[in-house]
Amino acid sequence: MNTGEPSSIKRENHFHRYLNYAAIILEKYKGKEPFHLYLKKYFSANKKHGSKDRKHITSLCYNYFRLGMAVSHTLDIKEKLLLATFLIEKKPSAVLENAKPEWDEKIKADLPAKIEMVKDIFSVETIFPFKEELSDEISFHQFSLSFLIQPKLFIRIRPGFKKAVIDKLRSAAIPYEEINENCLPFSYNKKVTDVIQIDKEAVIQDYNSQRTAAFLKSIPAYKSSISVWDCCAASGGKSILAFDVLKNIELTVSDRRKLILENLHKRFAKAGIKNYHAFVADLSDPSGLDNINGKFDLIIADVPCSGSGTWSRTPEQIHFFEKNKIREYAILQKKIVSNALKRLSADGYLLYITCSVFKEENEENVNYLRENLNLTLIESKYLEGYKMQADTLFAALFKRSGL
Repeated sequence: MNTGEPSSIKRENHFHRYLNYAAIILEKYKGKEPFHLYLKKYFSANKKHGSKDRKHITSLCYNYFRLGMAVSHTLDIKEKLLLATFLIEKKPSAVLENAKPEWDEKIKADLPAKIEMVKDIFSVETIFPFKEELSDEISFHQFSLSFLIQPKLFIRIRPGFKKAVIDKLRSAAIPYEEINENCLPFSYNKKVTDVIQIDKEAVIQDYNSQRTAAFLKSIPAYKSSISVWDCCAASGGKSILAFDVLKNIELTVSDRRKLILENLHKRFAKAGIKNYHAFVADLSDPSGLDNINGKFDLIIADVPCSGSGTWSRTPEQIHFFEKNKIREYAILQKKIVSNALKRLSADGYLLYITCSVFKEENEENVNYLRENLNLTLIESKYLEGYKMQADTLFAALFKRSGL
């Protein structure tokens, strides 16, 4: 992948070159793949960029995406890049110092003050273009504002490893805070993963993904073991959580993607999970059940979704997501759950999870499940992340009403 940038770029100082490279990358990117993969291919094809160059160019691009739809159409892409740097960065910027020194002088101001300074060309209320589809439970203003703030990296300390994790962080002089007994947040520039044995001692798991443990804990204790099927397991984060919270479980996992299950096997090996059943299944089709027999006490359905609650981590989605996809996901989610429920025991529980903020994927699907699939809703809740620099999730716990 070559940008074919004009030779005039080479004659400009490197701060202006960063702007030019970022502008070229953004103009060529069409949203067909995650932006981090696109950037990886670009840097692989353009070896001239050193690590410092890559860091600056990457920051400029992601800051640009964070503005969403909120910027005046009268600004060209380089002006948008400068605006994004001003609003999102907190330390003096060499790029702004060269191109917009009056903004660089104010860059340490708090975010509301900076927004007020640029109100003629920028409006928070237009960052997120899907207001009508947003759940009424979500604060539109706070959710929109969260896109201007880099989310944190969260880890969950696994049972029995707290002392080891804390000792390693202290030895490496990595500052930390504790949200609760097992949850620690970090900025992304902290080398936590170089210090801790990931998946054995702690898992990288968003704050609100960790909070779904409360739904698991509300399930009555079984006398012996509890049979659990994580039917959209992906790389197994919710399965490891269930293993740690519910203790004595008979675990089954499935996903429609063979490659991602291979990653799950590697994670489970590190996590010390040895006895489980895994298979590939597309549960949008009833034939996806062909490889599994018996009934489960608990089905975890962390279903495919728009991912809109995580877009502060992948802000390019604001620019490229198509509204019609919400309906497509909602239909897919109904199919998956309807098929999976054929393997739920008579008194079993379903934990339905999305990382979406759209009511059609959440509240409307909850109503469908209650009305059509013999389920009693125990609790449903949005786990809001925009106050914590975390993802926003939706979770609903059901019990089978009877057959």
